[in-house]
Amino acid sequence: MKFRRVFVLGLTVVLVFTSAVSASASEAAQATEKEEVVYVMLQKDGSVKNTYVVNSFAGGDITDYGDYDSVKMMNTSDAVRQQGDRITFTSSADKVYYQGELKDAEIPWNISLRYYLDGKEYTADELAGKSGELEIRFQITKNEACRGDFFENYALQASFMLDTEKCRNISAPDATEANVGGSKQFTYTILPGEGIDTVITADVTDFAMDAVSINGIHLNLNVEVDNAGLKDKVNELINAVELLDDGAGELSDGAGELEDGTAGVNGGADSLNSGISSLDGGVRALQNGTATLQTGLDSLNARSGELTEGSAQVKEALRTIQTALDSVSVSGEELAALTEASGQIRQAIENLYDGALSLQENLGYTQYKSLMAANGLDVDTLKAGNSQTISTLRAQITELQNTLTRIENTPGMEEQAARLKEQADQLSRVVTLLEGNNAAIGGMESYLDEISASLPELTEGLTRLKEQYEVFDSSISGLVNTLSSMTGQLSTLADGINQLVEEYEVLDSGIGEYTDGVAQAAAGYHQIMDGVSSLAEGSRELADGSGELYEGTAELYDGVVSLCDGARELADGTGEFREETSDMNAQIDEEIDSLLETIGGSMKDPVSFVSEKNTNVDSVQFVIQTEGIEIEKTEETAAPVEEEPSFWQKLIALFR
Repeated sequence: MKFRRVFVLGLTVVLVFTSAVSASASEAAQATEKEEVVYVMLQKDGSVKNTYVVNSFAGGDITDYGDYDSVKMMNTSDAVRQQGDRITFTSSADKVYYQGELKDAEIPWNISLRYYLDGKEYTADELAGKSGELEIRFQITKNEACRGDFFENYALQASFMLDTEKCRNISAPDATEANVGGSKQFTYTILPGEGIDTVITADVTDFAMDAVSINGIHLNLNVEVDNAGLKDKVNELINAVELLDDGAGELSDGAGELEDGTAGVNGGADSLNSGISSLDGGVRALQNGTATLQTGLDSLNARSGELTEGSAQVKEALRTIQTALDSVSVSGEELAALTEASGQIRQAIENLYDGALSLQENLGYTQYKSLMAANGLDVDTLKAGNSQTISTLRAQITELQNTLTRIENTPGMEEQAARLKEQADQLSRVVTLLEGNNAAIGGMESYLDEISASLPELTEGLTRLKEQYEVFDSSISGLVNTLSSMTGQLSTLADGINQLVEEYEVLDSGIGEYTDGVAQAAAGYHQIMDGVSSLAEGSRELADGSGELYEGTAELYDGVVSLCDGARELADGTGEFREETSDMNAQIDEEIDSLLETIGGSMKDPVSFVSEKNTNVDSVQFVIQTEGIEIEKTEETAAPVEEEPSFWQKLIALFR
């Protein structure tokens, strides 16, 4: 079969190689020094089928040990004797080989080959000739049942040969790939003490595969490592660790300063929030006070209607008297109506005068401040508090901007920098709102002072009007009395009435102008009310904004505290890292020695695989091969011609 031909060819190469090496050293070799080549035939799944050992010696009297089922000479006809595990023979050949067959031998490795096609597991025999997506799972682990330390000291080289006409899209990630004719060879190198667990995949058609070959040799590497160059790099690393530790310390110190600054900002935001809450309460009191003042102006304006209506009635009564005097004599009833109407006008003028005097006493910026104080708000203190808050906020904005300058280019601080910038912007808006608040108070002062300045003139005019009308009313009373007693003097009365009507036209116009002024004052104060309402809404927004600002600064402070804690932990960690790497050079030397020992295996002399009694062993090799996966074919063969088998035929016969 094909796998046998490949196996025999490999065996032949090994024998030729070992013969050439041994021939050059035969003079120096002791008579009993031996070489062992262990041949292991595996089933297609990796389980052990047969195990043979080919032992080679220089000629002479040979004594060897091995628990063999059978032994035979391979290149001479010398007699071989087996007594238990003791094998003896004498040969004059320069190089002599004998083979022993082991039964149920435990080799150093557990080898497993499992085959899957389209996700379903098959045996190798079931897989032969099939097509689909192939997966070969190849695994080698330590066989704990095997005597000795071969697993720890021997390296393996495993080779898979896949026909590229039958296998396409081959993937073997852990293997070295080579082209061998029309096939792909995939080779795995497994270091001492290591196993393997890997997968080969391919798209296959009429699948078949040559035998898998595995060679095991005692690995003895002579590796020189440039320790000086490596130590230079390690020193660079140690210096870098020291710089990292120093930088972490500076970062920790800077984080502490940032924590202190953020604590100040957080405290200022808390004070600002409390102050703005008080401001909001004062603004609401201002709103209530202005509403009360507006009610008073509206009431005065409503009385102006009564005044103009009464004046119109007087004017109408005078005209009626004038008309009546022109046509007939005045009656006693008409004189009584005149007296009553004049009395009503006098009372209305007195009421108007009293209202104007009260307005003059209560309308003005000073009175406004007193009214606000009665409602719980000191306007001057509010303005001063606004100015002080503006100054404090500007200082905090400057401090935030300075802090932002320190951290804005620091990696990992982008979120904190964004928060600081947003808080600085919020504080700037608060400053703008407070400045607007002071401007509104100043506008209120100017407006009320302007109105208050015009009220004395109005009051003075009403005083003169009151005094003149009292004289006028007295005149009317005297006239009525006179008319009552002197009804004959109607012409004189008519003249007086005519003059009275003319003068009253002027008075009525003055009353109209006064009531119009009061109406304008009431309407203007509505604008003040609207402004104060807007101020109250702005104050509420300011209070909400200051609350958000305080929450933001509190969150920022918590974040900075976390940052500071992390910076301290980093500094502690880099300090520990610095301490742990201070003797890295010595650790590197130890690790290099350990690594060389790991990849090179043990440097001591090899031991016999067959028996511990064999102490003079030059080398031990393992040649392992599986059966190939072949498609069954029916062939007619001619009867063989009987002849004496040659050496090579004998060698091939070992594996049939």
